[in-house]
Amino acid sequence: MKQTDAGRDDSGAVPIAPEPGASRSGWRRIPLSGARDEAVRAGVLQRRADARREAALPVELTSIDASRDPATGEIYFATSPDERTENLSRRGVCLRCERPPAIGTRVLLQLRIPGEGPVDVVGQTRWTRVEFEPGLHGARAFARVGIELLGGAPRALERYDRALGRLETLDDPPPLAVASVGGHR
Repeated sequence: MKQTDAGRDDSGAVPIAPEPGASRSGWRRIPLSGARDEAVRAGVLQRRADARREAALPVELTSIDASRDPATGEIYFATSPDERTENLSRRGVCLRCERPPAIGTRVLLQLRIPGEGPVDVVGQTRWTRVEFEPGLHGARAFARVGIELLGGAPRALERYDRALGRLETLDDPPPLAVASVGGHR
């Protein structure tokens, strides 16, 4: 993307956030990862550039873009305080929620990561899929929502990266202790 005068790119759009390194106090974009997943190197088809980590973390989802109530015509901002992540990576999050935001909606995610304070990141809904969970009295519907992370405050993104690093180390199994007969090695 070629930059022209006044910070506009060749499409005429002004970037939402300054380019990386432009400002340490403001928001920054999450750069694309240059590292590839092991599955990609092994030849297994993988569309994602970053590995996903399974994690059921509490998250509060708030829409940034206003919605209009179809019945009353009033404008509102949706908030879902008790959602959960299913998996996450450096560039995206998969959520399980009751009422999914519309595709293309920008959202504020407040992730509650153990060992860290709440981490606020901005994302955009890329896909939703409604699924049914069998229950005692029939099936209960829920949605899986794919959210692409767009950016956040530099400190929040550093905490998010630290948390992902801790999740990676949890994926690696600890070395097994081997007991020998008679206590000999």
